[in-house]
Amino acid sequence: MTRSPSHIRQLAASLSSLREPGVRARLFLVVALVLLAVALAGYVTAPDDPRLTVAEEPPEHNTLVGIQGYADEGRVVELSPQGEVVWSYEGPGDVFDVEAVDASTVQVATADTVPDTECPEPYASDGTDGCVRNALQLVDRDSTDVVWEYAWYDVEKHEHELHDADRYVVDGEPRYVMVDLGNDRVFAVDASGEKLWQWNATDTYDRPADMGPESDWTHMNDVDRIEPGVFQVSLRNFDTVVELHVADNGSVRVEPVIGPNQFEGEAGPLYEQHNPDRLGDGSLLVADSEHDRVVEFGPDGEKTWEAGGSGLFDWPRDADRLPNGHTLVTDSYNDRVVELDEDGEVVWAVETGDLPYEADRVTPAEPARADGSADGPSAVEEDLASNVDEGSTVTTSLAFVVSVSKYVLPNGLAEQLYALVAATLLLAGAGVEGYRAR
Repeated sequence: MTRSPSHIRQLAASLSSLREPGVRARLFLVVALVLLAVALAGYVTAPDDPRLTVAEEPPEHNTLVGIQGYADEGRVVELSPQGEVVWSYEGPGDVFDVEAVDASTVQVATADTVPDTECPEPYASDGTDGCVRNALQLVDRDSTDVVWEYAWYDVEKHEHELHDADRYVVDGEPRYVMVDLGNDRVFAVDASGEKLWQWNATDTYDRPADMGPESDWTHMNDVDRIEPGVFQVSLRNFDTVVELHVADNGSVRVEPVIGPNQFEGEAGPLYEQHNPDRLGDGSLLVADSEHDRVVEFGPDGEKTWEAGGSGLFDWPRDADRLPNGHTLVTDSYNDRVVELDEDGEVVWAVETGDLPYEADRVTPAEPARADGSADGPSAVEEDLASNVDEGSTVTTSLAFVVSVSKYVLPNGLAEQLYALVAATLLLAGAGVEGYRAR
């Protein structure tokens, strides 16, 4: 329909009125209130987590998930194939690594900020508000009681947490190897808590002169015993995975697997990786976190497979190859756990909320074991297809802003960040225009 001259004059008059500060103030206020209402409605009506979002190929068994938490709400949940919580444990503070030890016990790596009154010296009087208590716990499934624990204190939680541990057995006796991020060391203890061996990064590498002992130098975040006397360690800030070859006398020889093998080295194939897994044929499957992908390298160090990209993942921190050739991925900043099929497509996904750290598919064997700790098949053996979606720079940047906001806002409210920011700017504009109209 063609507009008449009178309609055009009315439109021009309306647009001209926007030049008046009082009119603009009222417009800004109305739009801001609408955006706030939209954000509030989205927050109130957001579905509870966990929730199943993709169910094209539901798994046969349950999935054990360690949820770090954005603000000391760490916990462990066991999810059914339908995404329902069938077991949970509220951890102290943050929760990182989780593993099914057997049918009745779950191993949990935790880090909790405690007040100075509960901190030993020198941390009680070091000028830092509180300290961190790192603890490896064995939790009884039926009672959720902690039935065994090894703990130590450090300056503060940030960059001083226990991110990973691995249980192994020697001569029928359990042992536990742990990465101590705050002290740049790997050590093992027996069931009585006696230390069996220890490797300090300073035994092999030179700490930069401008970095003190409390700096985030190596950021060790993963350790796995891959064979007797050989332990695989992720040096995240070196973008490097190494092997520790531990002799009977406790001496340690370090052998690089992949990466530049130095702090701030030249760009390598990994960028701040998490949870590397050694597969059955010697391949290495890694959550390549800052590259927003999961990637696999053959025994010769050449890339054989990758999936993800910023169009699909946001800072994944765990990737396990399942016996059927699928890959279980903890997509941390997207607050979800997903399963990829042979083509790298998502066929199962559960939104967990609150920054998941690690996930293991648990089989109901006796004793139960996590498939992620097994020697899964490689991409070459299963003829897996790579699938990468890099996304756009704009969407990646916006997703990063939302992720960071979750550390200070409730998770559901952070998801409405764009509307909240726009409403705030409009309210500020309304205030300015209202002042000008006086």
